[in-house]
Amino acid sequence: MPLSKRQKRRLLEVSKMIESSIVVKDDMEEIQLEYAQELEDLANSFQQKKASTKEPTSRDIVPTAPKEQKNLSKAAQKAADRRSNTRSKPKDTPPPARTPDIVNNSPEWAKRLWKQIAKKCHPDRLSFQELTAIEISRRQTWFLEAKKLFEDQEWPKLLHIGVQLGEYVDDIDAKQQLGWLNREYEGISKTIMTVQDSLAWKWGTNWENLELRHKIVVAILRHKGITPPPKPEIIQILLKLELD
Repeated sequence: MPLSKRQKRRLLEVSKMIESSIVVKDDMEEIQLEYAQELEDLANSFQQKKASTKEPTSRDIVPTAPKEQKNLSKAAQKAADRRSNTRSKPKDTPPPARTPDIVNNSPEWAKRLWKQIAKKCHPDRLSFQELTAIEISRRQTWFLEAKKLFEDQEWPKLLHIGVQLGEYVDDIDAKQQLGWLNREYEGISKTIMTVQDSLAWKWGTNWENLELRHKIVVAILRHKGITPPPKPEIIQILLKLELD
């Protein structure tokens, strides 16, 4: 049974919420990386300061082999890994072959939806459509995402892209489709909450709360096995940090 206008509108409303939440999540994770790196740099400065005040030993004199991304926190490392995974592959690297089972085992509605998405988003077709540069970029991204989602059989995410393009699925009950999209939205919302609860985020967004920032610095230093300096010294460093 075809979806009604009201059902399509509800799907589109949730899909818009998903799309806007993805933008917020990505921006917040980028900011979180910056906060985490700032914390790492601050902790390293304390460590270097402490090292400069002690007598040099043979271990200090003999240089040790550097380790890649040695000073990144877990949050920074996670974000860096995510960036690395999203980098484009070299042009001479052939894309992985799609096995026939992927297509054969896919439901008919998913095959049709993927074809409709490809028609509206394939790079060769975009130049013939009256679209803004932003919309062209968005559709190029959707094309690559939808291709992978189809191959991975991630139907809720594929459905979301289809709805954004005005391509709806009549073969699946509207209630089930709304359930899929609502779970997608809830998952992104939980990720945003996780970012907000992180130590790096509390550090970056509470720049005026010196008492809280002092506690965060002490916790980081102790976690790294560094004896924290007196509180007045840390507070003074935090005040100077805001002047940079």
